[in-house]
Amino acid sequence: MAAGLASVGCNSPAPGAQRGPPPAIPIRIATYEWPGSYWIDVATQKGWFREAGLTVQRVDVDTRYFDALEDIATGKLDAMGFTQFDLVRHVAAGEDLVGIAAVDSSEGAESMVVKHGITRLRDLKGKRLAVLRGTYLEYLLSVVAEREGLNLSELNLVDLSEEAAMVAFKAGTVDAMFVWEPYGTRAVAAGGVRLFSSADFPGLTYSVLTLRHSFVESHPQQVAALIQVWHRGERYVHDHPDESCRIVAELFRQPYSEVQELMRSVRVLDLTDNGRAFSYAAGFESLHGSWRRMNDFMLDKGLVRTRVDSPAHLDASFIQLLQ
Repeated sequence: MAAGLASVGCNSPAPGAQRGPPPAIPIRIATYEWPGSYWIDVATQKGWFREAGLTVQRVDVDTRYFDALEDIATGKLDAMGFTQFDLVRHVAAGEDLVGIAAVDSSEGAESMVVKHGITRLRDLKGKRLAVLRGTYLEYLLSVVAEREGLNLSELNLVDLSEEAAMVAFKAGTVDAMFVWEPYGTRAVAAGGVRLFSSADFPGLTYSVLTLRHSFVESHPQQVAALIQVWHRGERYVHDHPDESCRIVAELFRQPYSEVQELMRSVRVLDLTDNGRAFSYAAGFESLHGSWRRMNDFMLDKGLVRTRVDSPAHLDASFIQLLQ
């Protein structure tokens, strides 16, 4: 008993030592005008990060999404919503990242806009199709093409950014464009016809809140608090969509109508959705199910050289704390 008491005494904090949670470390969280990030903007405006004991720096990366992905890996930023495709690609490139929550799912945010007279994807054989190569847009296009019995090699893909694709489409130098919003809507307004969108293929693409493994392992309490704020934020976006869109429009200085339109084409996910997303299933609605297929596509296209397994880079433990 004496030895036990001595042991307890050795492990007890010294008089005057600080008790309670560790001091808040700054979390640099990237946000851009996409519904899966709206919770960040709402939480910032409402002061919910401070209420949760977090010191969060909101970083607007709306015009530099792809650069910001690299900033997560190098430690310039700490957290950001990656498309699942981008998460797989960066992990396969050797970056030790982990997705901890599925924050949105596209339901029409990516679309194929074509010239009049084109009624199916097969009609584009031999014609020029603008798409940003090496991105999840090309991957989505490959899935659609396969369902129609086509191979991407049968299509003349022109590697163009969304802005450049718009210019080319209006000038008539491309016959179609596969882009994300708001460019699809703009192309339709310019006289194009929407052939199909991701709304026709539900569950095909997620966005995932992503951090470095080292950050999660070093600051689990702060990450758990961050997920609690995410949950509070996604509930508020669901329950108060109009106010949430006004907050986002103000912070990004964008038209309220554009922010609303994005909300119609991208579904903000909740806890139930995350249960499906992190399940070990074979279909597209499972992050694990679609992970290998994305990795296969990247290997086939020479985008990466390594196969990576999903369980090491998808962590549902913080979501499970909320259930």
